[in-house]
Amino acid sequence: MSALEELVREPGPFATVYLDASHDTEDAAKALELRWRGLRAELEQQGADAATLDAIGTALGEPVVGKGGRAVVAAAGRLLLDEALPRPPAVDSARWSRLPHLLPLAKLLPPTVPHVVVVADRAGADLHGYGEQGEVTAEVRGRTHPLHKIRGGGWAHRRIQNTVEETAQRNAARVAEEADRLVADLGARLLVLGGEVQARAAVRRELGPRAQEVLVEVEGGSLGEGADDEAFDAAVRSVVAQHQYGEEHDVVTAFTAESGRDQGLAVQGMERVVAALREANVDALLVADRALDERTVWAGDDPAQVAVRPADLKAFGVSDIAEQPADEALASAATAIGARVVFADEVELWEGVGALLRHT
Repeated sequence: MSALEELVREPGPFATVYLDASHDTEDAAKALELRWRGLRAELEQQGADAATLDAIGTALGEPVVGKGGRAVVAAAGRLLLDEALPRPPAVDSARWSRLPHLLPLAKLLPPTVPHVVVVADRAGADLHGYGEQGEVTAEVRGRTHPLHKIRGGGWAHRRIQNTVEETAQRNAARVAEEADRLVADLGARLLVLGGEVQARAAVRRELGPRAQEVLVEVEGGSLGEGADDEAFDAAVRSVVAQHQYGEEHDVVTAFTAESGRDQGLAVQGMERVVAALREANVDALLVADRALDERTVWAGDDPAQVAVRPADLKAFGVSDIAEQPADEALASAATAIGARVVFADEVELWEGVGALLRHT
């Protein structure tokens, strides 16, 4: 969510659309057109301007192949967000409001754990890094001669064998150096290493301490022409998803533990949560699904300016205050201060919201 900080600081009002954008049948394009036509009519009734609606319509004219959804945000005739979703939303929705409606993204978007994927062989590696700002790629190609051992005996044979090992090790060191750099640059919390078994072992030995801490090896992956890496890709997605689930579970566990302490790092209830957001003191915002429906809070120009009463904001000199849906205001405030958003339906939360604080 923190990658959307610039979006929530754009001037509104915003049009936010979530819809089924599946393109897996012959009539998919027509079905999408009809769905958008209905949502556009809803936004027009809510007061959205034609230029902003046209920007969304243009974006939706470029279909996403397969089954999935779209999340689109636009304002002042400009497209601000266009995200393909791995699954369609439960229901299509369209909202025209002072703040973007971002909370569903926390549930609909795929895992966003910053991570690096390395596929290595003895001659080098392909590296892919995924962080808040998108994807980065790198390629390492070392020496390829000599890299193949030969049969035989004697002194010349042993010398060639040693040279092959030295070449492969130098190549592994270069791959490890690039992997270390990507892990550091992206703040990666996971390094997935695949490829040839011997190459993986060599790269693993050369990795620095930080990369070693977040390393997970996955079988498969090849740099060969025409290689089918579908199984490897699926394994990587599974590892990332498990890591994301583990991190969210850790947030809930920490919140539960802190809730039982005096002066702990956990607060519950709308008033205490919005106060912590206003003070930029939230590490993770916990939300019970649908608990914020119909609830409202007050918000100022800065998306982090939220309160349960307008007087609370006026006390800080905020003059441009408006009552906003809580699901919009809290998600925007969390995004603005770089806090995580975690759906925690398994926890009983007073008034449906809680926060794990950065400091007491």
